[in-house]
Amino acid sequence: MRPDVGKWIVAVLTACAAVSGSANAGTRVQVPEGCEGFLTVQMKGCGVSHYWRCEADPDQNTWEVHYDFEGPFSVSVYNREFQWLDSRYFGDGSREHLVDEGPDPASLSTLLETGTDSYAFVIHENGPDGERDIVHQGTDRLTGREVVIDGVTLLETEFTATALDAVSGEEVYTVSGNQYVLPEERLFFLGPDTFRQGVEERDNDFSPVRFIRPGEPGFDAMTPQFDCEATEEIRYVLPAHRGQAE
Repeated sequence: MRPDVGKWIVAVLTACAAVSGSANAGTRVQVPEGCEGFLTVQMKGCGVSHYWRCEADPDQNTWEVHYDFEGPFSVSVYNREFQWLDSRYFGDGSREHLVDEGPDPASLSTLLETGTDSYAFVIHENGPDGERDIVHQGTDRLTGREVVIDGVTLLETEFTATALDAVSGEEVYTVSGNQYVLPEERLFFLGPDTFRQGVEERDNDFSPVRFIRPGEPGFDAMTPQFDCEATEEIRYVLPAHRGQAE
């Protein structure tokens, strides 16, 4: 990961800090100066994400701030191949960031060109329970099916992903199911999947429901709208990323 990503993370956290500490959290998103939002996505499972890019960022990374029913949940950054680079979590102050993209980083270009992309990279976790390195590995495949949601045409994928302790090799969890790709914005979105950890197995569906562009009502409104009547069952347990369980 380029060192300047850390500089941008600090700028984003500064912009979001006032919102995360506010009693009115979850109303309007703030992005750093010099950055411009281009998409808000309302999702199943009582979640909403806002995406932006920054003119001064030479790598043209994409930023995502995610809100759940309690307010700001996480801020994450991905490169143009949608390789996960860094995430910070407002609830406990924890962080996960790329330390080694390995010989097989995630590549959206490869997926779109060939229909299949494998990946294996190392993420460093740092939180209240300590620190560790986790290997994320898996495969994405285009199913050949196009799915239209809120008038937006998405490419459906099927995927399998495994997280392993980088030191012991012990399996942390696996997840498999479907996701969606918006090629023109180079974005992945979650879909229905099954998460397995030890004897636990859980079915999730955090698929997009509404796509909101600049100038449209609700573009920067960060109050989730869907499935919020059952928050105890559907709330995010882990941050949602490609190759990472929800």
